[in-house]
Amino acid sequence: MNGTPSARQAASHPSARPRNSSWPGILGTLAVVAILAACGPVEPEEPRLAVVIVVDQLTPHQLERYSEAFEGGFRRLLDDGFSFEDTVHDHAITFTSPGHASPTTGVVPARHGIVSNSWREWRDGEWVSVSSVADPDADRVGGSGSGSSPRNLLVDGLPDWLLEHRAQARVVSLSGKSTAGVLMGGRAQRSGGDAQRRDRRHVYWFSVGDEGFVTSTHYRDRLPGWVAQFNQTAMERFGWDGCWESELTPEVAALSRRDTVDYEADGVHTFLPHCQDSDVYRNRAHFISRTPALDQVNLALAREAVEHLALGQREGPDYLALALSATDRVGHSFGPYSREQLDNLIRLDNELESFFYFLDETVGRDRYVVALTSDHGVLPLPEYLQERGDFGLRLTGELSDSLSAAAQGLGPVGAEVDGPEAAEARAELAARLQEVEWIDEAMPLEVLAGDEPADSMVALYRKSFHPERLGSRVATYGVETRRTEGVLVRSTGTTHGVPYLHDRRVPLIFMGDGIEPGASPTSARTVDLAPTVARLLGLPVPEDLDGRVLLP
Repeated sequence: MNGTPSARQAASHPSARPRNSSWPGILGTLAVVAILAACGPVEPEEPRLAVVIVVDQLTPHQLERYSEAFEGGFRRLLDDGFSFEDTVHDHAITFTSPGHASPTTGVVPARHGIVSNSWREWRDGEWVSVSSVADPDADRVGGSGSGSSPRNLLVDGLPDWLLEHRAQARVVSLSGKSTAGVLMGGRAQRSGGDAQRRDRRHVYWFSVGDEGFVTSTHYRDRLPGWVAQFNQTAMERFGWDGCWESELTPEVAALSRRDTVDYEADGVHTFLPHCQDSDVYRNRAHFISRTPALDQVNLALAREAVEHLALGQREGPDYLALALSATDRVGHSFGPYSREQLDNLIRLDNELESFFYFLDETVGRDRYVVALTSDHGVLPLPEYLQERGDFGLRLTGELSDSLSAAAQGLGPVGAEVDGPEAAEARAELAARLQEVEWIDEAMPLEVLAGDEPADSMVALYRKSFHPERLGSRVATYGVETRRTEGVLVRSTGTTHGVPYLHDRRVPLIFMGDGIEPGASPTSARTVDLAPTVARLLGLPVPEDLDGRVLLP
């Protein structure tokens, strides 16, 4: 990046060298060298702000395919940042919640406990569904209903390390989804401990029902004035007069796949513009939550946070997490290479450019660092795969029927992982499931709980396995399954959640003063993000992480 040069850079710049070899010039140069030597090496200043961005469902192939169309924030990240071109999530169940928790904590889901968006726990003799951030003991603040919290998160993460080691630091996490915002905000304690530390943590997410950003009593008892005031005008400012119209030129639009196909969305509303008065959207807030406006409103609140909390403008560093959710909402309905998704990414490119310029002015271009990744990828629409000549198959009830038939006569095995009867039932079910045409592998739970040598797929499922939190319905019968690649169990649109590279491979880019632009083919994992940013901030890096520091 182009920032204010350090003393070391300034001293080595051609304009700082003597113009001739006269003795006064030489003696002056020697004097400067002696002073610098006496002072010791000049180190870059510690960044005042770390901005961690997770773009939900963003894939490296999208950045590559649409590269020529990016002129804003993505362009700056690609040109000024350092990318790790072979970055993957190091776990099998690739959903939103684990995909935000792993980069933030530096450990895999088997350790941080967020194995999926929801899971099953054995309570009082039955399996109970548990949502990753639901908290029945917390109330929503800024709206009505139950609240959310990181009560299910088992380990501390980057924001917790920062608050522990920097007395004045502030943590802010903003998202279009409660799951993403809560999990990127760290393992905040609701009561007891350091009350001042609790006050330094701000976590807010967009609520459709409440038409604005909310939090929960886990974090604070009322919305700060600046958030409440922002909510008062947000719907009018970002409602787009009720229609999402394409901003793509014909040349840029040609980069996406063909538009107006009946396998998108609901088969009816398959092309731009998409308007609020259609039967797709319940109200204005729901329209915003399903369009690129969701990221616009999120980044607008981020500006308010930087200004009102003076992020990066005090004795730092501070932490700003931005979970940008629009790409996921658009992608689920229309697919990763749709005209809608391209329009969304171009808009996000512009919004990120504006936000980075805002940080340049308020924090200083050389005083903040950015880390960007994604929580997961996505399977292209099966019909599109078929058009390309690749394998793709959409199943709706067929797979569920196959699973039910295989489990016929077998009840859920309960919480027991060990025991001859449970093991026999699991082995029988695994054998039946292995015969289902669309299942490539059936893994009894004792295989996932064990540590015997296993192939790479089993190893990934082990990293998503917690014996008290089973991530799928069939797992309650004692077996986890892996579907054939290209098989989608969804009646419309597309989704993710499997261990294949289309879901596991994500971008990973770091940008900031002292980070040389470039790219590395070296393999990296999303669990490497937290320790790398911690090192950039000068924080101690815990020794027991699954991730490692990627940059010096």
